[in-house]
Amino acid sequence: MSVAPRVGHLLVLGYPGAAPPEELYAFAARFGLGGVILFRRNGGPADEVAAALAAFRARLAEVDPGSPALVLVDQEGGRVERLRDGVPSLPAARDLAGGGPQAVAAAAGDQARALRRLGVDVNLAPVCDLPRPGADGVIGDRAYGDDPEAVAACVAAHAAATLAAGVLPCAKHFPGHGAARVDSHAALPVLDLSLEEIRARDLVPFAAAIAAGVPLVMPGHLRVPALDGAPASLSRPWLQDVLRGELGFAGAVVSDDLEMGALDGLGAPPGLAARAVAAGCDLLIYGQNLRPGLDVAAVAAHLEQHLPAGLLGRALARVLGLRERPR
Repeated sequence: MSVAPRVGHLLVLGYPGAAPPEELYAFAARFGLGGVILFRRNGGPADEVAAALAAFRARLAEVDPGSPALVLVDQEGGRVERLRDGVPSLPAARDLAGGGPQAVAAAAGDQARALRRLGVDVNLAPVCDLPRPGADGVIGDRAYGDDPEAVAACVAAHAAATLAAGVLPCAKHFPGHGAARVDSHAALPVLDLSLEEIRARDLVPFAAAIAAGVPLVMPGHLRVPALDGAPASLSRPWLQDVLRGELGFAGAVVSDDLEMGALDGLGAPPGLAARAVAAGCDLLIYGQNLRPGLDVAAVAAHLEQHLPAGLLGRALARVLGLRERPR
């Protein structure tokens, strides 16, 4: 059955509490909905989380039959773990890397099998960022290390093991947040790096993730003036020319949360959403966490009015392709 393109199918929304509220289903009925993203506020006993997600999918199928109905979570390990019950707790990536790619694969596989049992489709990991030796960056122990080849091996192991367990991994934060000393939750990092350095170091783990079959890549809200004045998440040169052109990525691009402070001053949320899709993002995350009052209905209405049908269709095809992958 063919699915009529709906702009809401490109949006992933967060929600408060244990179960999605009626407002979320009303939004889905009006615009469509790509899926939801879980935070710690949505956690609880594993059986209750699994029941809530099953109920969500059943209800969403009624109000929006064409929805991809994706459930996403940031479950990296270490200090970034949203679900605590029923999912093995992983060490921080830097510590896990001490056991080598085999240890990474074993831990990621166990974690992904537990996530799948809960009803999670996408884990927004592995982190591919490369901190600079001796630099006090914001990524810290979320990264597997600062050696490109060693990190690439761990990233590939994580992605392959997660896929094998039936969950979709996501490589982040393209083209590399490791050198940033500013947290993009608060402000826009500007990386004074040459393209030569980025290609030789930062892109190596992303290339390994793509070779391992990673189906999603998340660009960072970070600016690298050597290529473009716009943040990578809003940059056609980064997403089309480098990610798809140079690295050959053919999967779906999912934005980092579009409520983050890095985008302050760059425009109103509806216009930024249209810019993100035009640049090459296929899924847009609004966690309703950093800015709980942000009007996502206004975002969807703007996309309905201004997003070209061809652009919407291409993005939706990549999103629906996530559902068509062997699981």
